Amino acid sequence: MAELSILVVGNTGRAEFRDAHAALAGLGRVTAADDVEAAAAILAGSETAADVIVVAQALPGEFSGEAIDRLRRLAPLARIVGLLGSWCEGETRTGRPWPGAIRVYWHQWHARAGRELTRLRAGLRSSWALPSTASEEERLLAVADEALPQRQGLVAICSPSFAMQDWLAAACRRVGYATAWVRPPSLALPPALVAILFDASDARGDELALLQSLAASAGPAPILVLLDFPRGEDRDRVLAAGAQAVLSKPLLIEDLFWQLDRLLQSKTEDSPRRHGEHGAEEEK
Repeated sequence: MAELSILVVGNTGRAEFRDAHAALAGLGRVTAADDVEAAAAILAGSETAADVIVVAQALPGEFSGEAIDRLRRLAPLARIVGLLGSWCEGETRTGRPWPGAIRVYWHQWHARAGRELTRLRAGLRSSWALPSTASEEERLLAVADEALPQRQGLVAICSPSFAMQDWLAAACRRVGYATAWVRPPSLALPPALVAILFDASDARGDELALLQSLAASAGPAPILVLLDFPRGEDRDRVLAAGAQAVLSKPLLIEDLFWQLDRLLQSKTEDSPRRHGEHGAEEEK
């Protein structure tokens, strides 16, 4: 499995980017540059071509199209991926988004980048491997017919909306999960859950109180919260309330199952450790 060369450009010390840079370390050899000038010097002096250039942009216009073109000329074979902050969400309607770049918002980063970079590194089919001229629709269609790995277990879908739970249930059944609809304000959870999907808007007020109550009764089942265009403070608030992960809506089902797989794998790995600690206590 070849190691990816990843160049990160921009200020990744911002709160909304705080986890993204650290996550890249497990996906390749990461080099950081504060700005385009520093990135150009790195690219010019490196004997190894960059496979991926991640540009962390917190505000629209922080990096101009000309700056992105300069990076592209210096590394014509590299994929240019924008790691975008919350303020960039309206850029496709009212601004000037970079041409030929892949756009990933900070709240999509772990699932989207984790999946695509892992596939690139392994030489598997990835939507990020398409030419830079590919549109977002073409990237989605490129992997639309790919068979998804099958899972098993019961997933509870906590949502006030029949349409939303119906869509999530259909997606879960497609990969082998059984589902149960938990319709607020009821919190009657079925037994033997593997995970809970909590559908919310911003998880404030009644939604936050409901999430806290759900976390108190969820047992070992991890809670994945789905929010409308979350901000950093929204993520921090729901994690503090007992959730284990956050995804934004609208979402890709591939992102959903990547995140669920990660949570369930973490729970499986943690169980033997807890059992070992418990056993050690009993022996004392």
